[in-house]
Amino acid sequence: MARTFDFLVVGGGIAGASAAYALSAHGKVCLVEQENQLGYHSTARSAAVHSSVYGPATWQVITTASRPFLLGPPDGFGDTPLTKPLGALYLAKPHEEPELKQQAADLDRRGIAYSLVAPAEASRLSPCVRMEPFSLGLYEPDCVDLDASALLHGYLRIARNRGAEVISNGELHAAKRSGGIWHIDLTRETIEARVVINAAGAWADVVAQRAGLPRRGLRPLRRTAITFNPPAGHEASRWPMTFDVAETWYFKPEGRHIMMSPTDLTPSEPVDAQPEEFDIAVAIDRIETVTTMKVGRLNSRWAGLRTFAPDHEAVIGTDPTEPSFVWYAGQGGNGVMASPAGAAICAAAATGNSWPKSVTKLGLTSDKIAPARLTSV
Repeated sequence: MARTFDFLVVGGGIAGASAAYALSAHGKVCLVEQENQLGYHSTARSAAVHSSVYGPATWQVITTASRPFLLGPPDGFGDTPLTKPLGALYLAKPHEEPELKQQAADLDRRGIAYSLVAPAEASRLSPCVRMEPFSLGLYEPDCVDLDASALLHGYLRIARNRGAEVISNGELHAAKRSGGIWHIDLTRETIEARVVINAAGAWADVVAQRAGLPRRGLRPLRRTAITFNPPAGHEASRWPMTFDVAETWYFKPEGRHIMMSPTDLTPSEPVDAQPEEFDIAVAIDRIETVTTMKVGRLNSRWAGLRTFAPDHEAVIGTDPTEPSFVWYAGQGGNGVMASPAGAAICAAAATGNSWPKSVTKLGLTSDKIAPARLTSV
């Protein structure tokens, strides 16, 4: 006889782990991951910061609402802090100033600390950037580095303590609902669940299709990152994470190194993404063009998949054709820093409970992130 759960969470990255954590307070949870290691794909390849300025509008709200949890996780969550100081600097060219000032007005409404800075001050904060093209910066002092691994395992630790079961090497091959129950065929067994949570990242549309439901047009896009040694004579560990407003590059101190991405968005199938030589060459050329840094030997290189809805906003809520199938997807690189509040919204959709006040007070409404807004494909 198949084992039965209240909630089946598909996907063992930060979305699935946080959903399992949130739902384990409401019933019996099973988390399934197709790989033999949880957090193997996007979670392990994330820049892992918390910035209330970064990302599309709905993700910015969910990220802001997540901040208190990340700064003060519950007792028993872990032995080490999840955050450490970083700061973030966003740089605008003259024609981008209105966009940056609008962002500042939105930060005022959300109560986020920031300062608009002239190029001279921006250069003091991030001294390697060639500031000639830029006319205005926005500095976010409370941006923090996140320990993605500690966050992932904290969610899993508490979920397991509450009785959740985790199955690795457990790819979902098919799911069918009958008699008010989902019957799910995994790699080695069939299980049953009242509610399915689709937290499968780049595989979210695949999971929906295997459950007999329409795809929602989520697209995995490959992004490349490299690390290299900082320039001699600089205290690079004190630099903020630095972006251009057009999002064509960013870099940040990463331990003793500099981590940089050319923010490429190359369409991909859902796969174990690997960096390509052309994208690495673009990364090196771009960082040497926009800064005075020179890239010698690379310390590491990698690629990951960021998955977006067509409008790039969050996809969290019940499927319009089947309310017992809940989407928690479309993170687009925001999944780690938005996971506390994102998981709480997901759990509310799965249980029929109210959204957390930390989200509703910021003005986010369900229609802005519901899967129903997306045309089925």
